[in-house]
Amino acid sequence: MTRIGYLRARRKQEIEELKHQIYVDKIYIDLTDEFGFCDYESLKAMLEQAGGSDTIVVRRLNDVADDIGQLCNFLSTLKEKGTELVLLDPMQSGILSDRGYELLSFISNFIKEKESCYQSKQSKPGRPVKPYPSGFLDVYKEYRDGRFNGKEAAKRLAINYDKFRNLVKVFEFKA
Repeated sequence: MTRIGYLRARRKQEIEELKHQIYVDKIYIDLTDEFGFCDYESLKAMLEQAGGSDTIVVRRLNDVADDIGQLCNFLSTLKEKGTELVLLDPMQSGILSDRGYELLSFISNFIKEKESCYQSKQSKPGRPVKPYPSGFLDVYKEYRDGRFNGKEAAKRLAINYDKFRNLVKVFEFKA
């Protein structure tokens, strides 16, 4: 059972301060650039060495990941190994629960799906097309309630009648 520390730091002072805050058997340190980014070589080495009976101590989750996907990967690696994680920042400790991990996973998947949709939209050739004109739903409801005919609906939407009919077909299509 080894107590392992991990730190991402830019200055010697940060390293010295952490060494006085925690008591660990071994410490892994990644040095950062001026913006706080690093290559995570020490983190990777630490994760390879850590076992099921070990405890990893970090200041905060920002030290082990730059985005939610990386954070989810880090936490799932620890779960798979059965390694305990201790955070020095008490405000972040709630994320270590199963519910906190589920929430992070949901957010990570949500972001991936939205990015995928956005990339698909960006890669589609041609001019972007707005599927429905502004106010379509309100006009459609009144049209279906029989308050006016399709030509009047098209006029209210400032589109031609054929376009309105096609939009209604697409809108009402049942898959």
